[in-house]
Amino acid sequence: MIMKKNDMVRNLPGLVLVLLLCALPSLTIAAENRHLDTISRVLEASTLQKAEQAGVSAKAAVAMNAGVPGEDIEIIVSRSVKRGADAGTINRFLDTSVSAKKEGLPVGPVLDRIEQGLAKGVPVERIAAASERLREKLAVARPVVEALIRDNVKHGTSGEREKAIEATARALEKSISPEELAGIGAAVKSKQGSLSLFTSAANAATYFAGSGISGKTATRLVHNAVEKGYSGRDLDGMIRRVDEEMRRGAKAEDVATRMEGERMNAEGNNRERQDMHEGMRSGPGGAGGMGGIGGGMGGGRRR
Repeated sequence: MIMKKNDMVRNLPGLVLVLLLCALPSLTIAAENRHLDTISRVLEASTLQKAEQAGVSAKAAVAMNAGVPGEDIEIIVSRSVKRGADAGTINRFLDTSVSAKKEGLPVGPVLDRIEQGLAKGVPVERIAAASERLREKLAVARPVVEALIRDNVKHGTSGEREKAIEATARALEKSISPEELAGIGAAVKSKQGSLSLFTSAANAATYFAGSGISGKTATRLVHNAVEKGYSGRDLDGMIRRVDEEMRRGAKAEDVATRMEGERMNAEGNNRERQDMHEGMRSGPGGAGGMGGIGGGMGGGRRR
């Protein structure tokens, strides 16, 4: 009898785990039902017609079944109703999030755009169009990132992949082309950089383009920085410099021009030093070439 009790004690963690796993589906369903109940109450208190309310509720249920977080769906419906959005617009919000989820795209950025737009008072039609454009850019961004992963660029979790796709999509929204982003990715690979470095580079290019620097210049700045071996922290430093100089009244494009000029001067100075050192190594007199220089200046020692 004692042995049986000991066995039960040893097996207790496993039994608890099994019970939790059995309970999870019920907990998930309960959470979904709670969100759907709240959505129903919000819709009932709205000015939407009964048929429209039923349509939005059905869309909300479909979105949850597709894997879109119920909490986000509840927020979107509640804020949309508060803003006076019609049923068609609310359904567009939900359809866009479902499409992103079904296509295997990061749904978080789409949800954030909708929720933040509603919170900031952006016209609902503009929010719907902007979220749909973002979903399209995410679809274009995914193959760029997946190509880097196939090329064995170092990466960790799936969350890192999603961040890279989001950063690429936001760069695409600033008119930076997939080819330019692929070029930045190639520079990252050549320096044996990681996917997180590519994410930082894409974010930097997005920031520069959004600050008033042309897309071409923004891409060139970041591409050259990565080729020089800049880290994510170094790229953040470039962003801080542009931000600080703009706060002092400088134009972003002028700051970029100065940064490029400084880089070219630094590279020119490095080349001059390398040429000088090469000449000293290969010149007359052996080590350092100083014998040749001394002979030319003084004609050598008299014996």
